[in-house]
Formats: sequence, C-alpha cells, structure tokens
Amino acid sequence: MTMSVGISGYSAYVPRLRIKKEDYAKAWGSFQAAGVAEKSVMGFDEDVLTAAAKVSRKALESVPLPPGKVTRFAFASTTAPYLEKLLSGTVLVNVGMPNGAFASDHTTSTRAGTEAFISAFEHVKATEGGVAVVATADAPRASMWDPLEHPMGAGAAGFVLSSDNLVAEVEGYASYSMEHFGERFRPAGGDSLQDLSVKKFFAAAFMTCTTKACGALVKKLGTKPEEYAHVVIQQPDAKTPGSVAGKMLFNDAQMASGLVSTNLGDLGAASTTVGLAAALDSAKVGDRIMVVSYGSGAGSDAISLKVVSDRKPVPGFKEQLEKKEYIDYIQYVKLKGALK
Repeated sequence: MTMSVGISGYSAYVPRLRIKKEDYAKAWGSFQAAGVAEKSVMGFDEDVLTAAAKVSRKALESVPLPPGKVTRFAFASTTAPYLEKLLSGTVLVNVGMPNGAFASDHTTSTRAGTEAFISAFEHVKATEGGVAVVATADAPRASMWDPLEHPMGAGAAGFVLSSDNLVAEVEGYASYSMEHFGERFRPAGGDSLQDLSVKKFFAAAFMTCTTKACGALVKKLGTKPEEYAHVVIQQPDAKTPGSVAGKMLFNDAQMASGLVSTNLGDLGAASTTVGLAAALDSAKVGDRIMVVSYGSGAGSDAISLKVVSDRKPVPGFKEQLEKKEYIDYIQYVKLKGALK
C-alpha cells in the first residue's frame, strides 16, 4: 500500500498595512493592476525572512508538532535580502528546527513556491518518518516609476508535510518548462524587476505553461476539471488567472476561494501558496484543490490535493485579511525605501 503524503498543518500571513488603488490613481493618474482593489505592504520591521519564520512556526503549531521533528525545510522567495547566503538556515534556526534538517532556498522565479512544496513532498515520500516544512514569503519589487510595480503586494504561507494527521493529501503533480525570454526578469546587479512590456509575450508563455502542466496532471490522475471544488492559478493580477482558466475548463466559482490578489496584489512566489491556504480554509472534507503556478522564463507546476480533514489554523486567512490599516502613497513610497 502506498503511503499517503500531504499537508498536516498550514498557515498564511497577511501584512496589516494596505494601500488602495485609489491612492495609486491619485499619485499616478492610473492604477495598472487589473482587478486589484488594494494590496498588502510589509512594514519597516518586516521582510520575507520574518514572514517565513512566522508562517513556519504557525504551521507547526496548527498540527501541533514541535520544530525538533522537522527533517526537511524549504524556503521560497524572489525577494531575498541577500544575493549569496543560505536564507533557509536563518529561518530554520529562528523557528528552532534541527540544524541537521536538510535546508534549501528556492529563488529566481515566481514558480519557486510550488518548486519548494514539491521538493518537500518528495523528501517525505522518500524518508520514513520524514517531516517537511515549506515557507513561501515574497514582496516583489520593481522601480516605483514603472507600472510593473503597481500590482506588487506582500504575503507568506507555510505548510507542514508528512504522512500523519493529514488535512489534505497530495494526489500528484506535473510540470512544464520552456525557454521564453521577454517577460519580467531581474538582471545580475539589479534590485528591481524589468519587463519588455510586450504583453502578448507574457500571455502566450503563461497560457502554454499553465495549461500544459494542468493538462498533464489531470491526464496522469484520470481526474476531470469539474471534480475540483477549488482552483488556484498564479496571480500577477486578479484578471490573468481567469484568462487561462477557461482553457483548462475551470470556472470563476472554482477560483473564488483562492483568488487572493484582489485584496493583496501580486504575491510573487507566495501567490499560489497563499491562495492554497485561503482555499484550504474554505474547503470541506472530500473537496479537491488544483494549484497551478507560473514563473517567467518560463515554467509551471500543477499540484492536485484532496481534503481529508476539516482542521483549520487560527487565525484563519479571512480573519487576517480583515485586520488592516490603510496607508497613503507617500507612506508607501517611504516603506519601499524609494523616499528617504
């Protein structure tokens, strides 16, 4: 009999500070983030490492499981504070996970969140008694003068993967990768994302990778699109997921629970994982969840999960979403370090 491996605990983190699209429009005359009403912003005392430590700790508490039981830790972000340094080690020590646990960093692509999740899943499958923690935390950056920056928000999600006390079983995954230059990228020595602003480049690559990965997975598992109660697709804004969902035969109702970009913006490598945490909060036992990531360059992962327990973390995603403090554009620019 094959051992079931999946999510034993999870947690999401939503920064308290938010900026409304109207405040952007006042400063810019427009807000170029389709479907995004407001977005989350990290405070002066926060970064992706503090957020990753927070969700790792909360995910373990939701099982509950002591940090000392962890055998694998995977950290994912596109906005790491160092270009060369083991960042997963920083989070591992902060949370109290063993120094002997295999730690890894997953960066350079918004697909990194699912990449970390799958690598942790494979570890647990291959390791008797293995327990993995995945932390995805991101706050994408672009020049404040570039409309590419408009949708960029901040958030984090953490997951405990094991073969015991499951909330959701991982049924399988599939991937699709290709070479596709011209979308957003950050060159060596640069601290901001760039984009050639040729939308059809992005749309074509996004469509190809997401539909190929998802199509391969449903074929592999023998499932049908209508069997998924919740669908989470990479969210560079709040409209793009819908542009490919129809090609995969998914509808808006299936995407509703995991569409977090409307209120948080583009969460980069944490986009699909925060969406997954939100979907798990809404899911009932027996529900299937499809997660499809995307990273420019380009590649996608598709992951299928089946909910087997109604255990939820406290606080939940919606509770954090409602606790907010609005800032204006000047405060936002200061927090981003663009105005001293």
